[in-house]
Amino acid sequence: MSEVSTVSVTPARAVGRRLVLSGLVTVVLGILSGLAWLWIAKPAEWEAREGGIVLTEAAARGQFSVIVVFVIIGLVVSLVGGWLLVQTVPDLGWWAAPLIMVLTALAALIAWRVGVQLGPPPPDTVTGAAVGDRIPAELAIDSIAPFLVWPIFGLAGVMAATWASGRSRPHDV
Repeated sequence: MSEVSTVSVTPARAVGRRLVLSGLVTVVLGILSGLAWLWIAKPAEWEAREGGIVLTEAAARGQFSVIVVFVIIGLVVSLVGGWLLVQTVPDLGWWAAPLIMVLTALAALIAWRVGVQLGPPPPDTVTGAAVGDRIPAELAIDSIAPFLVWPIFGLAGVMAATWASGRSRPHDV
């Protein structure tokens, strides 16, 4: 009889692989989120006039909607990401909480950079605009609060998945 050799993967190695995969998924989700933000967001439009470009009050609402779209995308991506992290790496225990906060913060930064890099340039750098032309504003986030939504809802996803799976009960510890 010949012995069949099987390659065994240690639990630590399996967790490591899933963590690396989680990191790669984070980068991809960040890029896709940035592209979604670019596609969905409708930035404010500056109007070219004789003396330069101006932003009307009605058009200024576009800047707020850009931030709202970024927050909504972050809410959905982070909530689902937190849930999936608990499902794919259930043996992380309490480490899932700080890990998802780091991963979702990283995804938020990647999404922001993708949107800014691929989005419209700052209106004051656009040349050759004729009177009456509308120039879209750049995609911009001007405070830290929209970035905080991502890790907060990532943590909410982890908490919901942990609660739903019943692992939060004392007898499972």
